[in-house]
Amino acid sequence: VRLPALHIAARNDDTRTAAVLLQNDPNPDVLSKTGFTPLHIAAHYENMSVAQLLLNRGANVNFTPKNGITPLHIASRRGNVMMVRLLLDRGAQIDAKTKDELTPLHCAARNGHVRIIEILLEHGAPIQAKTKNGLSPIHMAAQGDHMDCVRQLLQYSAEIDDITLDHLTPLHVAAHCGHHRMAKVLLDKGAKANARALNGFTPLHIACKKNHMRSMDLLLKHSASLEAVTESGLTPLHVASFMGHLNIVKNLLQRGASPNASNVKVETPLHMASRAGHCEVAQFLLQNAAQVDAKAKDDQTPLHCAAR
Repeated sequence: VRLPALHIAARNDDTRTAAVLLQNDPNPDVLSKTGFTPLHIAAHYENMSVAQLLLNRGANVNFTPKNGITPLHIASRRGNVMMVRLLLDRGAQIDAKTKDELTPLHCAARNGHVRIIEILLEHGAPIQAKTKNGLSPIHMAAQGDHMDCVRQLLQYSAEIDDITLDHLTPLHVAAHCGHHRMAKVLLDKGAKANARALNGFTPLHIACKKNHMRSMDLLLKHSASLEAVTESGLTPLHVASFMGHLNIVKNLLQRGASPNASNVKVETPLHMASRAGHCEVAQFLLQNAAQVDAKAKDDQTPLHCAAR
């Protein structure tokens, strides 16, 4: 897509050409086909000189295309301290939201820019702002494994067990991604090891489901419950058995997980492993006191499940 001339000048940080173009057509907020202004382009390419020229010529610092992305969102995502400061000095709206309801602070947190986080928070950025899915900046920093950013957000009193629409905490997110060092930072700062999501999953359930051994290990050291159950009555051992993660299953049993715990359908981990066709897991469960003839609510034994 061919960019308008002023956008090209902004991309190249070519202030001379930009000045000439603005003399001929004094509108600094001319739009590209994608709905961005030259100031958006300057922010993306971190071109300070052109950005200053555009702002001096009346560019709208808060120009918002259909997607809701402002120049400050872009500068925060790029991590350019000088650009962020310039835009804030010229009145950029710190709590502007994109179509998905991301603020500039979300953008900085997601991309690991700790200095930008500090500047935005100093300027009063809303630390608990939520995206459409209920993610706050600390969730995004946890997802990206940006430990310094999480520490910075916590220093400014971000809620450590903040929840998304599905009631996932930052620790759930770290467990899902297998970021065990991030999980340690959160646990050391007091995150709840047994926080329950809307479906009842704890961070331990998630670590077991995703086969993240180190995260699982860490959570158990921080008193995560082996017997925690989801809304459908699944223990972490049920989940690991169904997924066929043999090492996780071994570890859970060694630590005292009950091999005959039953879910709401009265199915044991052996039922789950058998149904999913995980022979090694089923074998290991049988060697560790799993009842071979345990009956579920529908009278199905593990053998019935395997035969299906």
